Amino acid sequence: MEWRLHMRRRALGDPVSEGRRVWEWIQRARPLHPSLDLWRPTADSPQEAEQEPPITQDRFLQRIQQAQVDWESESFGVAPAFSGQINQGNKLMLSFNKPNPGNAGIVLMIGEALGAALDSSEDLADALTHTTAGTFTPNTMGALTREDIPVTPTPPPYRYLPGWKMFFASDSPHYQRATQLATRTAPVANGAIFTFGTPDTYPTILNQW
Repeated sequence: MEWRLHMRRRALGDPVSEGRRVWEWIQRARPLHPSLDLWRPTADSPQEAEQEPPITQDRFLQRIQQAQVDWESESFGVAPAFSGQINQGNKLMLSFNKPNPGNAGIVLMIGEALGAALDSSEDLADALTHTTAGTFTPNTMGALTREDIPVTPTPPPYRYLPGWKMFFASDSPHYQRATQLATRTAPVANGAIFTFGTPDTYPTILNQW
């Protein structure tokens, strides 16, 4: 299955200092799966990307700075790096001051190798979501979502993409309802990761919201 991991948080500093937090997350994520070990800069073509050396922290932060210059805005996005094999790897996308000032977001578009591992290992799914939530506290919302499940035409009350595993902050107005519907709850950082059934059944459970 195709997966996407996304987490929204309250930024603690400027985009470069937030970039350092993302770099810390990369180091923590590396041991979780072989496809998360080698990170390279994104490029205009797969051929160019394949020739790129492993990305360093300095270059990673430079790409964030350059994106802010190019956007000419405090609100911007950037895809600075990917991990794993070309055309099968995981693409990292970051956002700053979106959708609101003071927000920051991370999205990992999960490729074939890591996706297959998530299909067969809930322990890996837990490790990935917990590592992400633990690194980026204070988080506001997050989810591990199957890409092949259609989005409902009406946005859910929590106004976020539904996921098999979701993060809600403990001060969220939706925390109590998540507790009621979840099949498993695991406290982490400033909230909890809620598991809703299985990768196949979570849409049905969340439709009861």
